[in-house]
Amino acid sequence: MHAHELAADIYRLFAALRDTRPLVHVVTNFVVMNQTANALLALGASPMMSWAGQDAAYMSGVSDALCINTGTPVPERISVMKSLMSLAGGAGKPVVLDPVGAGAGHFRTDIARELCAFAPAKIIRGNPSEICALAAGHLSTKGVESGICPEQARAILTGHGRPDRNSDGLPGGAAALLGAASALVVSGKTDMVMGDGKMVRIANGSELMGAVTGTGCMLSAICAAFYAVAENGFDAAVAGVAVAGIAGELAAARVSGPGFFLPHFMDSLYALGEADIHQHLRAEVYCLD
Repeated sequence: MHAHELAADIYRLFAALRDTRPLVHVVTNFVVMNQTANALLALGASPMMSWAGQDAAYMSGVSDALCINTGTPVPERISVMKSLMSLAGGAGKPVVLDPVGAGAGHFRTDIARELCAFAPAKIIRGNPSEICALAAGHLSTKGVESGICPEQARAILTGHGRPDRNSDGLPGGAAALLGAASALVVSGKTDMVMGDGKMVRIANGSELMGAVTGTGCMLSAICAAFYAVAENGFDAAVAGVAVAGIAGELAAARVSGPGFFLPHFMDSLYALGEADIHQHLRAEVYCLD
């Protein structure tokens, strides 16, 4: 597939999203709830941020997609996450799982692996370290080592919620996760979207996306919004990553540092058009053996 064809497919989904304004149910960490809701609104979707267990079944029934983010793993919230993922998976609804902090201790890692068992058609999005930790639960002892030292855990927690702009490689064992998902997004200097037998590398974005909190968390919600209008998780993930990355580039061009980056990121999401996608998309498509 040529770049202009991919750009056209991405804009087609973007136009469909703006036409339908899907209702995206997001259970995310306390740090990023406000900017995640605003990012969805700027994109053209409708956010719903409830995590009350009492209305989980009702909210699952009325929503068009679900995004689960494990950044603040309060036990009550984790129970609701499991219920919502089970309900969405049973109904065949789009789901995105963001295993924030996976690898930083057994508590967070075990939660992420438990949630990974739900909704087999979900998208999983994370940083390389988080994906490695999650993948270890799907490999033999010859695969990724599940135990990490405190220094590695500190590095995971320092970078969670933001793309790892220093990473540009596919983490070991990532492909194993595709047995539990329809698409896998590894966020880094070059974002990678993996699906069944194919991969897209997207080189959009800005260093400033790693200088503010929550850009990775917002990306997961954006992917969920695209999944509500896409035929499959892979196409949704490619569109979400591309649109967020291009918006990040356009926002970074207007600021000198992180202080005003987020407002300009919201503006860029809101104003993004077909010409912007065709002009700025930098992506390569690969077939995987």
